[in-house]
Amino acid sequence: MTMQPIHGGAIPQITLRTRLRVAREFAGLEQSELAQRAGISRATISNAERGLATPNRATLSMWAFACGVDVHWLMTGETNNAPAPDDGAGASDARPKGLEPLTF
Repeated sequence: MTMQPIHGGAIPQITLRTRLRVAREFAGLEQSELAQRAGISRATISNAERGLATPNRATLSMWAFACGVDVHWLMTGETNNAPAPDDGAGASDARPKGLEPLTF
């Protein structure tokens, strides 16, 4: 018997507090390590992960950056699953267009 993937199935809603914890654990960080990296207090991290407080946009941005996760996913739980456009350059593009280093 062959198992076929189910397309169009339901996606469970993951709360912000869960995404915050998952991001931290994905980065392999303890709360105190994340606090130091992101420049926010450990109490803020603890309260956010327990759902006692909602971090502001700046805190969420620092949290995402420190954990190496997408800030949009962290804030909304949504991902951009659209395939990247293939302009012939392939995966060798390290920077988005417009962010090339200056050459003189």
